[in-house]
Amino acid sequence: MMLRRWVVVVVLASVAAPGWGRDAASAAREVLGYLRGLGNGSYLFGQMATWVHDENPDMDHASNWLRKVYDHTGHWPRYGCVTYDFHDDPFDDAEWNRGVKKMWDRGLIVGVYSFYANPSGGAWNDPVEIDRIFEPDDNPTKAHFYRQMDRMAANLQWLKDRGVPVIYTPFVESDDRNKWHAKGGSERIVRLYRLVHEVFTRQKGLDHILWAYHTTQNHGALERDYPGDEYVDILGKSAYGTGLPFSEYDWAVQKKKDAGKVIWWAELGIRGRSDSPVDCMAVLERLESRYPELAGFVFWSDAGFYNVVGNENGRELMASPKTVILE
Repeated sequence: MMLRRWVVVVVLASVAAPGWGRDAASAAREVLGYLRGLGNGSYLFGQMATWVHDENPDMDHASNWLRKVYDHTGHWPRYGCVTYDFHDDPFDDAEWNRGVKKMWDRGLIVGVYSFYANPSGGAWNDPVEIDRIFEPDDNPTKAHFYRQMDRMAANLQWLKDRGVPVIYTPFVESDDRNKWHAKGGSERIVRLYRLVHEVFTRQKGLDHILWAYHTTQNHGALERDYPGDEYVDILGKSAYGTGLPFSEYDWAVQKKKDAGKVIWWAELGIRGRSDSPVDCMAVLERLESRYPELAGFVFWSDAGFYNVVGNENGRELMASPKTVILE
């Protein structure tokens, strides 16, 4: 088993190692190919580095969750994800960009979430007339959202110019009706996702993106809100609480087999705030016994009770030969 773990680490290091001189689009294709080979005994360990609060995007900063995981376990996750928060704007774009590039330069596979501000000008959880974004004539809602797309595209272009491929999630938990983007129902969130995809790929030429989509753990949401095979490379669900669910696993596995999609736990919170600390090795047990085709998991941040920092045997989970971490 130790030999198998060594091979996994060497191969992935060759994908993301700095100085190879490959363009970002080629690197993205290699990362996707690698991710497609995971599961069934090799599971990617991911961690949200920042959400929409004040966690610094620099992976070496004490507030960054990659750093917190390392300080607690002595190991770095293999995948890290930074949220570009256009609602509160706690950092400027240059800081987010540098944080993502640093992760890639250090050998991590990198992800980016967008937290687009409500284009109506209201709060992030206020309703919005989403159909106005698609009207042929100009209006303030449409203009606001297009400005945000231009801003995000410029950030992704900056990363592309520096050879950094990105796993990009334009809308977090597409069915979460707490957020403005999901309040219009399935038809509108699918249309929004496709709009961002088309603008970024066809108009902006951002060919270094792996497109990720996920929903809450609500049963049926993954299939109902799916944008379509041509728009998605990586799909998944959230799993919060000690049950670690993935209710549409069979549907997702079929997408993996028929359309080459990568499937994972896109957000993983291993227990609730009021629950007692749990054994992190339960993640591997659930993968092996119920969901072996998942490529891996991405622990949530915000608080340690979601991830290895606030639970038991986090070091053991990261030391397992079945867990792909950064070495």
